[in-house]
Amino acid sequence: MTRRKTPTPRDRQEREGHLAWLRGFFGRGVCPYQAAFTLLNPLRRLILSPGQLMERLHLEPDHRVLELGPGPGYFTPTIAGALPVGRLVSLDLQYEMLGLLRRRLPRSKRMPDVALCQGDARHLPFAPDSFDVVYLVAVLGEVPDPGQCLHACTRVLRRGGLLSITEQPGDPDALSESEIKRLAEPAGARFRERYGTGKSFTLNFSADY
Repeated sequence: MTRRKTPTPRDRQEREGHLAWLRGFFGRGVCPYQAAFTLLNPLRRLILSPGQLMERLHLEPDHRVLELGPGPGYFTPTIAGALPVGRLVSLDLQYEMLGLLRRRLPRSKRMPDVALCQGDARHLPFAPDSFDVVYLVAVLGEVPDPGQCLHACTRVLRRGGLLSITEQPGDPDALSESEIKRLAEPAGARFRERYGTGKSFTLNFSADY
């Protein structure tokens, strides 16, 4: 008869870590970096391709753009490629995600530098008037205080700059169109336009502070 091994403190710690990973993967909240491969599923193009998002952001070659919650960088290379004389800053809560993102960026003289920044979307470490565009894709509902996040976004945007919020079906943290509009107005974001259908949509706002 095989004697059952008594779990050590390290065994229990690893088990708790795996359970936390599973809760994060299948439940609400920030997608753990261990599950980043799910965010690179090519089937995402059927909902919103990087090229479609790029068109919705109305990018100019010299725009300064802030991407919040890029994950492993599903949209990042395409957006960066649209800014040959501009700048893209990608900010994520998880340092490990930024490492995955860096490996996805092509090493080419034609690819502009992308600045990677670890931080909290509620407390953006940038000065006012730092960006022409700020965008979030399936991220806002994961932020503990989405209203505070939108205030932070409009603070770092130039007056009249574009705040773009995209939600996608299947995301347990997705906010409705009415919820986003309700949060955006007090943050100084004026509704501008809508793209998409049903639960797959992009709402664009102008920073009007």
